[in-house]
Amino acid sequence: MKFSIENNQKAWIFAVLAAALVSFTFLNAYPISILDEAKNAEAAREMWVSGNYWVPTFNGELRTDKPPLHYYFMLLGFKLFGTTVLGARFFSAVMGFVMLLATFGFARRHLGETVAKTTLLILVGSFFFMQEFHLAVPDPYLIAFVTLGLYSFYHFYVTKKSFYLVLFYVFLALGVLSKGPVAIALPGLSVGLFLVLQKELKNTFHYYPVLGLLGIALLVVPWFWQVHLKTDGLWTQGFFFDHNINRFSAPMEGHGGSFLVTWGFVLLGLLPFSFFIPQAFGHAWKERTNAALVFTSCVAAVFILFFSISSTKLPNYTMPGYAFLAMLLGAFFTKKIEVGFSRWDIINVVLLTLLGLALPIAAYIGMQQEATLVSLSYLAFGLVPTAVGTLLGIVFYFRKKITAFLVSTAFSWGILLFILHGYLYPNLTAVLPTTAVVEVLPKDASIVVYKRMDAAFPFNYQQTFKVIDNINDATNLHGFYLLTNHPEGQNLDQLPNIEVVIRRKALFENHTTVLYRIE
Repeated sequence: MKFSIENNQKAWIFAVLAAALVSFTFLNAYPISILDEAKNAEAAREMWVSGNYWVPTFNGELRTDKPPLHYYFMLLGFKLFGTTVLGARFFSAVMGFVMLLATFGFARRHLGETVAKTTLLILVGSFFFMQEFHLAVPDPYLIAFVTLGLYSFYHFYVTKKSFYLVLFYVFLALGVLSKGPVAIALPGLSVGLFLVLQKELKNTFHYYPVLGLLGIALLVVPWFWQVHLKTDGLWTQGFFFDHNINRFSAPMEGHGGSFLVTWGFVLLGLLPFSFFIPQAFGHAWKERTNAALVFTSCVAAVFILFFSISSTKLPNYTMPGYAFLAMLLGAFFTKKIEVGFSRWDIINVVLLTLLGLALPIAAYIGMQQEATLVSLSYLAFGLVPTAVGTLLGIVFYFRKKITAFLVSTAFSWGILLFILHGYLYPNLTAVLPTTAVVEVLPKDASIVVYKRMDAAFPFNYQQTFKVIDNINDATNLHGFYLLTNHPEGQNLDQLPNIEVVIRRKALFENHTTVLYRIE
């Protein structure tokens, strides 16, 4: 017994350290710049400044994109760390930390210790997925609460302890407050599919779905009703119709494509081990007497298939299913540790190796194509460790050292998270429009925006900006600075009494920020 207790302690110490390392490092090493993160962080900051905790706004205008829970966590972050990058991102990292430990615990309890360790290794090595928990956006909260909710459902399925069923519905309610009805719909479909496959659909009412939905409504309706009243229904119209129904039925903001786009996002999201996802589903099918593997397969399949048919496609949409995919992969690789790889697995290993070797080359070429990054192209060589580690992994593969292959591959790709956040992104800060503008603006400058601006300006400058839609409105603003990234604002210096101060193209986007001074 003493030996098992010590092993248990060591396993959890390993899990806590690994989860903390990938979740909390370099949170404030670089500024907020991408569109979604900038808008969400600024909406939370405006709540903080105004004291209006019901109605989210961005630059003073109603923001209907998301429910409020992530704003409230950011407010708590601001209370702890000020209205800073760390304050905005801190609880996203907490969600990642909790999700990793919960997944380790779930896998250990229902699939065994080796599967749990392998699953954790796969997740901490999935740099793109773990990067999501470094962003001030609602997705980390949705991922964590949906994952915790589904784990709670399965615990109830196994133990019949009502406490877990209550937790299931509470976590789904928190998911709704994080991102909306998707937090009920997809877990509900996943659970329904699982019960069908287990031939237990007749027992649906043993899970008290009506009472559970009423409980969820009790927790979420007060905020939705209050924001509906306070905005005369505008928030309700914008959120439920534009950002939910319309996103599913028609592509929004150019984020469309075939079902292959969704599969491509899944491949990217769980790199480097995502090449083995088909085999992992195949292994789960062979082991379909294992209810835990059936359950994880159902969740993963529902999230992938649902967003394959959705008209709007984004990389983060399928992420609530990634912990379940990781467990499928963990079970698959655990079996491979016992019996060895098959001859067909070499295809996946070769594809992975080629991708790893191509990574620094592709990054260098990509940076050469971006005018503002040519002088920083040397940063691409920071990706060489991943290429070397991937090459080492294939050596272990041919030597049939499967555990060494897994560790080497996971480490070489997981280190990308630290390279990106601790090296590449901070060095790219200098070429951001927000950084370029602050270098030329006097501290007491008065600024107006013509039509549109880079979304990162309000949070980075800790202020909202007056927006004008007619350039004639600027004629009397002598001594003001005029900021824009709108296509119609690119040549305003042709007008009298206006001169260009700086022009800076956004990274990897098709708009250019221009700062003018009005004489």
